[in-house]
Amino acid sequence: MSEYDETNRGAIWKSRFTDNHKAPQFTGHLNVEGEDYKMSAWRNVSDNPRSPVLNFQIQKVSEFEAAHAKKVQDLEEEEDVPF
Repeated sequence: MSEYDETNRGAIWKSRFTDNHKAPQFTGHLNVEGEDYKMSAWRNVSDNPRSPVLNFQIQKVSEFEAAHAKKVQDLEEEEDVPF
């Protein structure tokens, strides 16, 4: 158990996956009122000075894990196709 209360807190780091230009440049986690979320962020490259510096995508951890499990299952089913 963590000695700190992480409720309503989050953190974001530089992504390790820099070879894919569509991959987020930053990833992290967020806890809002006890619910855990995965966080992804991209730098905004607009010349407009009123544009945000970062664009975020937030997804519940439970939904993220379910989507990831579905992708893995789909890949496994593709491998089972005989040629």
